[in-house]
Order: sequence, then structure tokens, then C-alpha cells
Amino acid sequence: MLKRSLFLRLYAATAIVMLFYGVVLLALPKEASFISIEVILVSAGFLLALLLVSKWCLAPLMKTLSAIDNGIDAFKDNDFSLTIHNQNYSEVSNLVKIYNELATVLRNERMDIFQRELLLDTVIQSTPVAMVLVNSNDKVVYSNLAAKEMFCQSRKLEGGDFTALLTNLTPVLQTATLARDEGLVTDLQDEQALVYNMNCQQFMLNGREHQLYLYKNMTNEISRKETDMWKQVIRLISHELNNSLAPISSLTRSAQKIITQPEHSHMLNDVLETIGNRASHLHGFIEQYASFSRLPQPNFKAVTLKNFFQQIETLVGVSCYFDVVRVEAVFDAGQIEQVIINLVKNAKESGSKLTDVSFEMKQHCGKLIFNVFDRGTGLSVKQQQQALLPFFTTKPTGTGVGLALCNEIVMGHQGKLKLLNREHGGLCVSFNLSF
Repeated sequence: MLKRSLFLRLYAATAIVMLFYGVVLLALPKEASFISIEVILVSAGFLLALLLVSKWCLAPLMKTLSAIDNGIDAFKDNDFSLTIHNQNYSEVSNLVKIYNELATVLRNERMDIFQRELLLDTVIQSTPVAMVLVNSNDKVVYSNLAAKEMFCQSRKLEGGDFTALLTNLTPVLQTATLARDEGLVTDLQDEQALVYNMNCQQFMLNGREHQLYLYKNMTNEISRKETDMWKQVIRLISHELNNSLAPISSLTRSAQKIITQPEHSHMLNDVLETIGNRASHLHGFIEQYASFSRLPQPNFKAVTLKNFFQQIETLVGVSCYFDVVRVEAVFDAGQIEQVIINLVKNAKESGSKLTDVSFEMKQHCGKLIFNVFDRGTGLSVKQQQQALLPFFTTKPTGTGVGLALCNEIVMGHQGKLKLLNREHGGLCVSFNLSF
């Protein structure tokens, strides 16, 4: 489209005015002086006309700039609906085009954000996790339907005093919330045990400190997990008992026959030894499960880290690396030592070469980090999800207690085992302890 020019418009209008001015001057009587009243009046009139014509010529520019100014003010109020008609004057055409494109982009983004916020709000309101966002003045600024139900309220929680709302919770949940505890909280209501997973996160919103409280009722889920776990325990114990009792029963009958047949009495010692071995294996199996159930509380003491590492290095028989500056840390040396021994034993049994199994102890960001590496087959996604559950095992002869017991010990030290597949194969089992 052909663009017009405001300045050409102004130049043309000025030329026309000056032409008429010259014609008028020539039409004046010859005897009129250049300082006569007639000349002064004519000059003043044409000067005024020139100003009016200039204003008329530049009117589109002024209107466009005023429209852009109004549009930018609207942007400040998050109103992106204003667009400007482009009259295609070359001096402002690109500016109008850029403004309209910017308004379109911002309008579309605002619509996208609005739709995402609507979707997010729908998801949050539908989730069974009770969510309460509290500002620094202890006022609720956001909540969902699950929170309204949990706090036994028929109206919205927004604007209410959070401490006052806590009176609607049981004493156990009140105490856990005020202490900002995280993890599982068991509560008794009407002689029924209810388990909640609590989480409290602190973050900045619009430059102000806020607290987000999350409550998830885990009772049904944990109940199902417990039922599944006990079924699995029963199956495993039944399997082990049958594997041991069946041959013991068979060998007992063989021993009875040998007693009645003196010529085979030399076989009796082997039969009784085999029975003893199977009974010993069964005893060891039961003892493993018993050790998991009676794990003692950690005995926290100051531990000299270099000496502790040297003792581990002597026990595990694999490559060990030490990168710790701190001299001492407080933990149960015996329990953590047992964890590392078990993890290294698993790494050795992973199918990895012994030279590819290693242990690492290092310091990072105020934490003591323990890593055990191997180059075995690693774990599938499903196996990673289940590996720390009691009685889950990937070994044909495993009991599924080892990793669960290690995780229980680490959790007693406020940590958690992490199982990560390594690049190019193998597994890294890691945990850390705070100083």
C-alpha cells in the first residue's frame, strides 16, 4: 500500500499559503509601503492561516501519538484491547504497526495465561490434597475445596485468620502444623487411626514471605500398602518354610529308614548334617526379618571421619575415595557402617566386575555424602519405585530386607537412600547426612 508523508503534506500546504500571500501582496496598491497597516494585517492573517494549516497537517501525527500514549497507559492496567488505526503515514506507520503487533501478542499471552490459570485452579480445586497459602500476617490468601472440607468450613477460607482456623483440627494436627513438621502424622479420630502426609514450604510471592501448607490423607493408601505388604510377607515366609520343611521332612523319613537298615547307617550322619544346614538356613532367614522389626534407635555420637573412612576401606575391599574437609560429624557409626557394607555387598552381587565397584565419601554444601557405584544391570523404572519397599528383591535367593533395612537406618538419620541408574550402565546408591 502506498504510504503518505506528513511532512510532504505540510510542505505542500505551506507552499500554497505562501503563494496566496505573494498574490495578495502583488494585488496591493503600488504606493502601499511594506510597513503599511494593510501589509501588516495581511501578513498577520497569512501567518495565522499558516499556523492553522500546520496544525491541520500534523493532526494525524498528534492523534497517533496520543493514541499510543493512551494504549501504553492501558498496558499498565493490563488492558491490551486497544488497537490504533494505521493511516499509513510513513513517519508513524511502522510505529503504529509495532504497537498493534505488541498489543496482539500481549492480548494473546494474557488469554493463554488466563486459560492456564483457569486450568490450574480447576486442578487445584479438584485435588484431594488440602492446600492453604498463608501470608506473613497469618491471613489465608488461597485455599482449595479439600482445605475447606478439612477445616470444616462452609465458606471460603480466604481472608480468615489461619491460627483461628487451626482450632478446627485435632490437637495432633494442630501441633504438627504449628511446628511445621513434614512427613507422616498419625492421628486418632473416633478410635480410627488416620495418617496424613504433611508438607510446609516457604517462598516469596510478590516480594512477601508466604507459607504453603499441604495435607494429604494417606490412610486408605497406606492401608492398601500394608495389606499388600503382609500378603507378600506371608507368601515369602510360606515359600521359604516350604523350601526348608519339605526336604527336612523327606530327610527325616530317610533317616527313619536308615535306622531300620543298619547296613546304611554310614549315610545317617550326612542326612542329619543336611537337616541341620536347612534348619540353620531357616533360622537365618527368620532372623533377618526379626532384625528389621527390632532395629534400635541410632546412638548419635561424634565420629572422626578420617578414621571412620579408613575402617570402611578395610572392611569393604573395593576402591574407596575420600574428599572431606570436616574433621568430625555426629551419627551412629555402627549403623552407617552396616549400611555401607550392605550396599557394597549388593554392588558386588549386581553382575559388575569387582574393579568397577567403588565407594565414595565426600563433603558438599554442609552435607556428608556417601556413594556406592557399580557397573551392573541397573534397575528398571518399576524396580526403582519398589526397591526400597520391605520384602522386594531382584535376586532369586534374596529376602528383600537388605535395602529396606538400610533405608530405615538412613531415615533414622534424617536422610533417604537414592538409587540412580548411571550413564553407560550400572547403579549409584547414595545418601547424605547433615552436619
